[in-house]
Amino acid sequence: MNNRQGGFTLIEIVVGIVVLAVSLTIVTSIFLPQANKMTTPMYQIKATALGKSLMNQMLIRYYDDVNARSNGFIRCGAIVACSSTLGLDAGESKASPNGFNDVDDYHAYCNDDPKTTLQLFTNEYPGYGARVCVTESTKFAGDSDAAKRLVLTVFMPNNESINFTAFKGNY
Repeated sequence: MNNRQGGFTLIEIVVGIVVLAVSLTIVTSIFLPQANKMTTPMYQIKATALGKSLMNQMLIRYYDDVNARSNGFIRCGAIVACSSTLGLDAGESKASPNGFNDVDDYHAYCNDDPKTTLQLFTNEYPGYGARVCVTESTKFAGDSDAAKRLVLTVFMPNNESINFTAFKGNY
């Protein structure tokens, strides 16, 4: 009589597990980077929507505090000199950007932590950040009072960033 039982030996099972582990490692190293690349376009779309929204919020403001005080009737530099400094005016606070009246007020966020800055505008974009820097532009007829350049940088959760640039004219 033949009492030999069928099945796998312990060595065969261990070799099978090792082969399976090596093959799964190879497969995951191929597909996991692809999954990460699939999220980048989604981050870019959300960052673009956020950037456009923030830029629109900034561009509806006056060019300078002089324009704001006259409700836009007096052009800055025509009768009264433009403000010589960029940043917050008297009575304005970094904690409440909705109270800003001119575009250079946003320059207050140029050196701040981008995550903290974005929370002042919205909490709907976790993991995102924003930085705003405003400079006077001499690109228009060499006149430093002709326009201000706004540079908005939106930081995404995957450590990439998108820059938005706009000019606010003095009119």
